[in-house]
Amino acid sequence: MSTKSKVLGYIKNVLEVPRPEYNGMPACPFAKHERESMNIYIDEIKPGNDFLMCMNRFVHSNMNSAVFIQNEEIEESETRGYQRYLNRLLKELDITHWKVLCINPNDKLEVDGLNVRALAPCFLILINPKQQINDAHASIMKTKYFDKMSDKYKKFLNAKK
Repeated sequence: MSTKSKVLGYIKNVLEVPRPEYNGMPACPFAKHERESMNIYIDEIKPGNDFLMCMNRFVHSNMNSAVFIQNEEIEESETRGYQRYLNRLLKELDITHWKVLCINPNDKLEVDGLNVRALAPCFLILINPKQQINDAHASIMKTKYFDKMSDKYKKFLNAKK
């Protein structure tokens, strides 16, 4: 099975599934719509195909969101810094309407005993329109989605009420 197939399987079978840990909501409530509308650009970061090359192809794909597969492991302590670095890079390139979110299988962030990040097939870099993320964050803050999350996870997601 290709890495791309594994990533799509992770999105469909892990992120889209309603879960009691998220009070009946999927871990990623917005993934299903993107996947079903065939609006996710998937690429792999590897030698000779770095983040900027993937980003350039994604922008020209006219798709709404992207997943970049990065097979290089990153320690949990480096996830937030790497995510900030990639977002600063987008800002320097003046493509600030996109936002980077990273899913690191090494992150130890559980919701009521479930760690959906640990189930990811590899380190994933998600790219979404910043306004869409902000709108989704605002709408999900009105739900019970975060109720079973630890304070550590809520802080990680900037979801402290």
